[in-house]
Amino acid sequence: MVVSFFYPGSAGEILQGKVEGRDVLVSFPVNLYTRVEIFEGEFNDREVKDYVKSYKFFKNILKRWGMDREKNLCFKINSKIPKGKGFASSTADLCALYHCLVRYFKRKFDITELVEEALRIEPTDSIVFNRATLFDYKNGKYYKILGDYIKFYIYVFEGKEEVDTIKFNLSVKEPLAEVDDLVPVLIRGIVEKDIRKISLVSTESIKRNQKRLYYPILQEVVSIMKKTGGLGIIGGHSGNFLGIIYDRKLDFDIKIEGFKSYWVNTLSRIY
Repeated sequence: MVVSFFYPGSAGEILQGKVEGRDVLVSFPVNLYTRVEIFEGEFNDREVKDYVKSYKFFKNILKRWGMDREKNLCFKINSKIPKGKGFASSTADLCALYHCLVRYFKRKFDITELVEEALRIEPTDSIVFNRATLFDYKNGKYYKILGDYIKFYIYVFEGKEEVDTIKFNLSVKEPLAEVDDLVPVLIRGIVEKDIRKISLVSTESIKRNQKRLYYPILQEVVSIMKKTGGLGIIGGHSGNFLGIIYDRKLDFDIKIEGFKSYWVNTLSRIY
């Protein structure tokens, strides 16, 4: 028996910052996917090494369910999501793996269980939820559903260097910026399906957190945004990319030296 599941990554965060004293974020899924499948078989040493986070999550879930004696069950991951750049590749892998396990063992999907087990591995992106959610991504003690995801387009500038999420969150000394005032704007943007309001929040979130994670190409990207009619800036707050938000896909090919550029779009739903 083989069970597979596709799951999207995100393109950074619409909002990341401190709200009422909590470190929170809001992300939207994009059309970059990982595919996970589980089946009867055995892992080889290379697969265990390549899938360290997912392998640990896999073992933890089976132990939680009292099924850790399933010696002949393994998984494979085929991901098209850039790793270590701020596209939530690890969160997507864990979510896809969880959905596979739920289907394989015919269990009921449990968002609380998924959040708890994902956070045992590392800080987790809010795309664990099927709607736009303000999420305490470090502890999982708080989340607030804001509304449905909205489709828009992002022109991405992806850097070469990878960022280790766990190491970054442990080593970063600058606290997240206060963003309490941006939450009502974001909620209105989501409820009204107003991409301009969402873009305003995303841009402010990036600018306010420059001291925490410096984006050397920010001013260049802002200049491109203004010249091409972009609505705002979005980026990975623990990654290595910046993007420009548009309400439609434009026909251009703009380059920044040392960065890969391409289009993605957000999704209105995950599954």
